[in-house]
Amino acid sequence: MPIITISRGSMSGGQALAQCLASSLRVPCVGREILVQAAAKLGVPEQVLAEKVEKSPGFWQRLTLERRIYVVAVQAALAEHAVTGDLVYHGFAGHMLLRGVPAALRVRLIAPMPMRIRSIIEREGVSPEDAERVIQERDQNRRRWTEALYGVNLEDPRLYDLVINLETMTVASACATVAAAAAQPEFVVTDEVRARLRDFLLACRVKVALVTQPASRGLDLDVSVTKGVVTIRGEVPKVAMPTHTSQRVEQELTQIAKGVEGVETVVLETQAYDPYH
Repeated sequence: MPIITISRGSMSGGQALAQCLASSLRVPCVGREILVQAAAKLGVPEQVLAEKVEKSPGFWQRLTLERRIYVVAVQAALAEHAVTGDLVYHGFAGHMLLRGVPAALRVRLIAPMPMRIRSIIEREGVSPEDAERVIQERDQNRRRWTEALYGVNLEDPRLYDLVINLETMTVASACATVAAAAAQPEFVVTDEVRARLRDFLLACRVKVALVTQPASRGLDLDVSVTKGVVTIRGEVPKVAMPTHTSQRVEQELTQIAKGVEGVETVVLETQAYDPYH
């Protein structure tokens, strides 16, 4: 079974396509539920988390640490669903949250503005002018968010395996096209892929632990897992790492990582830097 992520602009038919694919392929379909689960993990209201992850770059520049915590929590919640290799995801930045995950089919869905305007009028009962303004604002926020967080253009076709335009194609035809692509050898979820998905999930769980524990939440750390071995890389301010303190920091990082279920071996590759230069 495949892992499919659907990226789209506001009111572009993404949810309808996702539901069609899930029904056709008989796999789970998730969207906003990921935010609900991430919010529960962090102990914050869902609406608060939704607003945080959709704020403009200026907001994120003021709250870099908070941004990291929320995004890591959302990524971990998505990884919990993706680990089985059976998933259609139509929510927040799936193609970026699962970046590097093997056998994931990344779809970009676009639709003509008149179609999108009609959809939002039907759903929200606003005027055509207001509907277009809302769509443009939401699209702009998504572009800015992706640029600020990942340094990429959300609309760049190179980020996707398949780009579909609903101007002449129906959702049903788009569904059949994506399903056919998902059946190709490149997107088959093998035992090897499932092992890498388990590693990805474990890395996400360790990231959540690191960004939420006081001893490590302010550190810029990256986590990777290969065949169950957890590697933590990053920089630690030199003021926090003079000799004996260095060992204490390493011990704390290792202890935090080993506190995550399934972690046995931890490798540290940290470097000291001078925050004043």
